[in-house]
Amino acid sequence: QLTGATPISQLGAGFGRLGNGALFRVVEMQPNGFPRVIFPGIPYPAILLLVVAVAATYLLRRRQVGRHIYATGSNEEAARLSGVNVDWTKMYAYTMSGALAGLAGNVLMSRLVTAQPSEGVMYELDAIAAAVIGGASLSGGVGTVAGTMIGAFIIGILRNGLNMSGVSAFIQQIVIGFVVIGAVWIDQVRNRR
Repeated sequence: QLTGATPISQLGAGFGRLGNGALFRVVEMQPNGFPRVIFPGIPYPAILLLVVAVAATYLLRRRQVGRHIYATGSNEEAARLSGVNVDWTKMYAYTMSGALAGLAGNVLMSRLVTAQPSEGVMYELDAIAAAVIGGASLSGGVGTVAGTMIGAFIIGILRNGLNMSGVSAFIQQIVIGFVVIGAVWIDQVRNRR
């Protein structure tokens, strides 16, 4: 509504530092005026990923709300009968999900140094695929942050390999859809046992 669905660019070099900057980066200016990277440094998005992953793992494994999230995801009625405030737990989980999605959106905007209303479309398929490949169950109550990160790396490698092979974006979605279907099928077989 505010922008009329048009991209906003020229957000400034400072805005792009979060998505494109790196800690301990060493750059030397050459006599011809071009920079030469001596040490690429640790990218800020990677540091942010590590901080969020450690915080989420701590929250899910060591705090009461984490155990309540697992219990509510596994069996909502059993969690309610066990004394868990299911409505508050679901609201907390959805709020954290929205906050982390907003953080990811800011990092993506910072990487592109532009705000596009269509950016991130169908990223939810990648997120679901990463979680399912990482061992999370679509029926709930099972999954770890480390497994989801491994699933995200697998999806990233798969998507990068398909891009390097020249596969179109539409075929990539089909391939990732088949990967999700395969992971869900494996999850269902595992649950039956």
